[in-house]
Amino acid sequence: MARKFHVEGTKSFLIAALILAILSVWHVWDGWFPRESWLEKYPDYPNDWFYTYNRVMGVIFGIAAVVCAYIHKVVK
Repeated sequence: MARKFHVEGTKSFLIAALILAILSVWHVWDGWFPRESWLEKYPDYPNDWFYTYNRVMGVIFGIAAVVCAYIHKVVK
């Protein structure tokens, strides 16, 4: 006879998904759409490693946010 377990879901993955989504938007915005004042201060925009880092981390944080949201949905 199979046992049925009732496991209560938590909001930990939902909170993590929201935080990661905010970080993702922030990194994507800063990497692909920097402020004009920042571009005037640092004119070597396309060749700077800072913008590449922000673009990559924005994508990684976005994927992590989707995974955390999916885990929250499935476990709940």
